[in-house]
Amino acid sequence: MINSIRNFFFRISHSSRARKLGREHLRLAKTGDHEQYLALAANYIDLAQAFFGTTMAEGDESRRSRTEAVFLRLWEQLRYAERLSDFEYMLATALFDQVPPNCDIAASEPMVTKIRLLPSRVRFAFVAYEFENWPLKWVALVMRQRPQSMHRMLSEARCELCGISWESLCDEERNCLEAISESLDKRPNLRANKQLQQRISTYPRISQIKALWLELRPDLVEVRMRFKPSQSHREQILKNIFNGINTKPMLRPPIVDRMVNRVHFSRQRKIKAS
Repeated sequence: MINSIRNFFFRISHSSRARKLGREHLRLAKTGDHEQYLALAANYIDLAQAFFGTTMAEGDESRRSRTEAVFLRLWEQLRYAERLSDFEYMLATALFDQVPPNCDIAASEPMVTKIRLLPSRVRFAFVAYEFENWPLKWVALVMRQRPQSMHRMLSEARCELCGISWESLCDEERNCLEAISESLDKRPNLRANKQLQQRISTYPRISQIKALWLELRPDLVEVRMRFKPSQSHREQILKNIFNGINTKPMLRPPIVDRMVNRVHFSRQRKIKAS
């Protein structure tokens, strides 16, 4: 409960400040400012490393090189992004595209293998939310989904990691789990929690699943720390990105693409980093 409260207040307080800074970094980086782009990219290095780490089995050096390549290509197409969520959408798309078909997912830790078995989009949302503490609104914007539908995605992912088949649950059990997911994301409300508890009491299995969800957290922390780059490695990644963008010009999107993206982000070139 304490961790849930801490995460809630972190997401509320960090959200507006981080978004404001991110938007400013993006605005200035689009003018060709290398240092501002580096400041923008620094906010997403851990996410990219965690996504690749929970996607396939590869060495640390290969994972870092893959991350650097993604941000170099994002620099080239940065002017296509009209909003910070557009940049994040481009990042997610680039990460998905870098996953080779039939890649090796074997791992010595069972939890890592379980996460690697999740679909790419679900895995990205799960990593962003659970590992990087993104507010659900941020994740929903990138996924192009409503926040409510994200609770279903996260609930299903947690069940899969706990060895519970989502298909084996009836509709009301699924609805209860989505309500639990939503309650974990909101500010604690004693009345609402009491009502939810009464609702859950009708389905004993749901209480057991919720307990399994809570037991997941220590394992998830271990997975996150496994793929979190050290400070020296983060600095080296950023240094390599900085050196790379100094030799790569930014693309100028056609005026039609810019106008379309101001309304709805849908125009960009396919990003291939490998």
